[in-house]
Amino acid sequence: MRKLFGGLVVAVLALSLATVAQAQRRTTTSAAMGGAKHEFGIDLGVAYVKPSNVSGGMSIQTPVDVRFGFVPRSGKMMWEPRLSLTFNTVGGNTSYLFTPQVNLLYANTPGGHRRGMYFTGGAGLQMGDLGAGSGTAVKLEGGIGWRKPYESAAWRYEVGFQWVSSSAKLGPFADYIAIGGRVGISLWH
Repeated sequence: MRKLFGGLVVAVLALSLATVAQAQRRTTTSAAMGGAKHEFGIDLGVAYVKPSNVSGGMSIQTPVDVRFGFVPRSGKMMWEPRLSLTFNTVGGNTSYLFTPQVNLLYANTPGGHRRGMYFTGGAGLQMGDLGAGSGTAVKLEGGIGWRKPYESAAWRYEVGFQWVSSSAKLGPFADYIAIGGRVGISLWH
C-alpha cells in the first residue's frame, strides 16, 4: 500500500512541476489567458470543524488540496478534480488519509474562469487507515469563490462548508461538518 501511495505522490509531483515550469514562461497576456485548457492550483485552508457528539474547534490545513481543472472553450461550467493526501509516521505507526473528489464550478461573471466570482459544489471519498484498519467516508461540499488575476496566474479565495459521513475506522476524520475558507493560487496551461 505504501508503494502505491508513494508512486501516486511522485506522479502528482512530476505532473505539477511540468505544469508550473510551463506557466513560468513569459507569453503575451492574450495567449496566456485565452488559450488555456487546464487550471492547476494548490490551496491552504482554515475551518471551524464540528465533529458529531464532540465540541468543535479551528483546523488549519496545509495544503487543503491539489486541483486540476478542465477549462471549457465556452460556457460557464468547469469540472475540477481535486486530491488531498495526509500521510503521517510517528513512533513507528503510519497513518494516511486520501481524499479524491470532483467539483463543478459555475462562473458567475463575464470574466469566465479566469477572474471574478464562481459557485462550486462537489463530492468525493475520504479513504484512510489510522492504524486500526481502513475505512471510507463520503464527502460533500459547496461554496462561493473569487479569482483575482495576478500577472499570468490568479489568486483564488473560497468560502464554504463540508460534510463528511460517519466511518468507525476513520474516527475523528469522519462524521463532521466544517465551515471555513481557503486561499490558493491558480496557474493555466
